[in-house]
Amino acid sequence: MDALSTLWRGGRHLAGAAAVVVLALREPTEERYRAMDQFDLGQAAMAMQLAAVDRGIGSGHSAVGDQEACCRILSIPAEWICAYMLAFGYPADRPLVPIHRPNRRPLEEVVHRDRW
Repeated sequence: MDALSTLWRGGRHLAGAAAVVVLALREPTEERYRAMDQFDLGQAAMAMQLAAVDRGIGSGHSAVGDQEACCRILSIPAEWICAYMLAFGYPADRPLVPIHRPNRRPLEEVVHRDRW
């Protein structure tokens, strides 16, 4: 995981993770598939992160800046893309617990119905 933490300037947290999941996919054959693939990977990442937090496991995402290095480190075929990396682990400083009273703006300020 130390090697993965060097693939993006914001990925240093990967080195201390208990587990890292790298979301990879084949290079799209057509540009129109790129957006669909990215949406699907985002949904998969969100599902993993939500399942983890239900078990008290924290997570953090990272982009991949060096595709060639990612494929080399993980022995991924060259025609594949390392899209995102997800770090998972238990927080070191405190247990992960739900926020019971989040400091959020009122719903009326962020949701618009039938008008802006």
